[in-house]
Amino acid sequence: MKDKKIHFIVNPISGKGLGKKVKNRIEELFADFDKEIKVTRKKDDGYKFALQSIKEGADIIVSCGGDGTLNEVATALLNKEIPLAIVPIGSGNGLARHLHIPLTYEKALQSLKTSQHTSKKIDCGKINNIYFFSNAGIGFDAHTVKEYAHQKKRQLAGYVKSAIASVFKYKPIQIDMHSETKNFKGKAMMLNISNSNCLGYGFSISPKASLQDGKFDVNLITECSWGAFGLIGMGYLLNTNIGSKKKIFFKSNQLEIEFDGKYLQIDGEYIPTNAKKLTVSLLPQSLKVLVA
Repeated sequence: MKDKKIHFIVNPISGKGLGKKVKNRIEELFADFDKEIKVTRKKDDGYKFALQSIKEGADIIVSCGGDGTLNEVATALLNKEIPLAIVPIGSGNGLARHLHIPLTYEKALQSLKTSQHTSKKIDCGKINNIYFFSNAGIGFDAHTVKEYAHQKKRQLAGYVKSAIASVFKYKPIQIDMHSETKNFKGKAMMLNISNSNCLGYGFSISPKASLQDGKFDVNLITECSWGAFGLIGMGYLLNTNIGSKKKIFFKSNQLEIEFDGKYLQIDGEYIPTNAKKLTVSLLPQSLKVLVA
């Protein structure tokens, strides 16, 4: 590993400021490595710094932050042979969980230092002109993410609080969806498109989703009462088929969606949008990642 040029992109405010500790630990652990540490200050810095690192000849680029930082860095590395390594210090860490990457920064850094990993290529997704790597959704989950963005505590309890708040504010949206395997037109609670098997915090609505099968796992919940919606959520938690009459599940690599809502989330980040039409496509094996 010492013969590799490693570039770390660190979000200092991830994990309630944990990123600052991670930066210091990188300097200690990799003191005699050919490394560079770039610290993000604003949105899109992760993407810009990753592009710089590519030009500077980095052999490995490491995302040290949450899912938002990871999305920016990974977007820059699409269809490149430079592998992405992940040191998860955010709140959800959905992709890291799927890849079985250690969830403590110390273990993740030690694994990277001692070369306890292999590389593999994974599928990625694209909605209009935005890429995603774990999942994307419209409707209730996106509304919850929007509420969560205002939470001071970026923890599971804050996410649950945001979901409860959304129950009192959210209204089902009209969706007209087409894919090669399924069509739907009507009111829906939410539509989630999963690339990985974890939304974050270990919670999954697509436990069998694969990053290498060339298909998204799509979960559509049609309009229902909040009681029924709660039962469906409980079914996901318990991995049972509760509320199955209101659930539509299918696999697809391409979707065309028209909807009347404004709620869109990508990799757990709320994306303000006025777009009424979404084209969702899968990019097979387009990102090279290091896994434990």
